[in-house]
Amino acid sequence: MAKGITLSIFFLLFITFISSTDALIHHRIPRSQLKRRLVKPLLTAAALPAMQMKPFVPQYDWIQQDFLRAHNDFRAKVGSPPLQWDSTLAKFAHDWAVQRKNDCNYRIHSRNGKYGENIFWQLYRESTPRDVVRTWFQEQKHFDHRRNVCVCKPERGGCECGHYTNLIWKSTKKVGCSTFVYCNNQKGVYVVCSYYPKGNIIGKNPLA
Repeated sequence: MAKGITLSIFFLLFITFISSTDALIHHRIPRSQLKRRLVKPLLTAAALPAMQMKPFVPQYDWIQQDFLRAHNDFRAKVGSPPLQWDSTLAKFAHDWAVQRKNDCNYRIHSRNGKYGENIFWQLYRESTPRDVVRTWFQEQKHFDHRRNVCVCKPERGGCECGHYTNLIWKSTKKVGCSTFVYCNNQKGVYVVCSYYPKGNIIGKNPLA
């Protein structure tokens, strides 16, 4: 009887621990030292042409939900209305992230003029969606809302405002993110989020 009670208590403690941790696994080992597993393809050769005709679109799963929730939580801090998730934006963001898999250069933006764009890159540790969006929001400390200017002159790594203003831009209505795309040769993790209508219009107040 005592053994059964002990096992029940252990099970409850285990469930509590699991529910209190992030859903995303964090590796202590650098990604460059992780070994990849080969997965046997499940599709037949005959099925591939039909699949290739359908462009991949990130689904609105729990990762996308977390990206959207984080965007709206941080936008609420400055009084901007919530965004809606958009599959067209998610596909565009994912396509650009895949194009950058070889170099993972987060300084190179897509040339599409219709959407705003935020890019995140990290070499080893996997961040949660909220961690990614929080990194962009933390640029707030470099933006002078009273004068409506970025205090970084010029903007550079470690002192910039563009990700923050894209995130909080009041007139933006929709967002779609690539989810986590892994770079070739284990160069890290890459995330792109696209916004519509686009913000970061020079001279305009992001909260107007």
